Amino acid sequence: MSEQQRILEMIEKGQITAAEGMELLEALNVTKEAETLQKVETVTTAKRNYKFLRVKVTSDDNSVNVNVNVPIRLLTTIGEIADKMTTIVPADARREMEAKGIDISSIDFARIIEEIINGTLDDPNIVDVEAWDESHKAMVKVKVYVD
Repeated sequence: MSEQQRILEMIEKGQITAAEGMELLEALNVTKEAETLQKVETVTTAKRNYKFLRVKVTSDDNSVNVNVNVPIRLLTTIGEIADKMTTIVPADARREMEAKGIDISSIDFARIIEEIINGTLDDPNIVDVEAWDESHKAMVKVKVYVD
């Protein structure tokens, strides 16, 4: 049962006067409006101002250590070619990823870039991958994120 219905029932049963019921209903509406305003403010303040897209590749045995930092402003240019991102990945690497259940053709790079630029990306961690490198007998970690 809603708060409004409870107030009306209290008036009907004579527990409160009509004037008191009106005050309660008005207070209830003010409270709901304040909650709505607070929710809108929370959503608008959730925007983030990312400065870099970061790619880190490391391994347990330190045979691999790569750090790439791309300024977010550069992503606007990359965004224009985002649809062609999958063609950059070599065919043999794509086949190997697909064999392991990773279909990069289904990734909407343009949308991800747009969310990064707009600051509306929900999670700053974009990609987190761990893979065993048999030739070096080490775990290789790839992390792509924004900050």
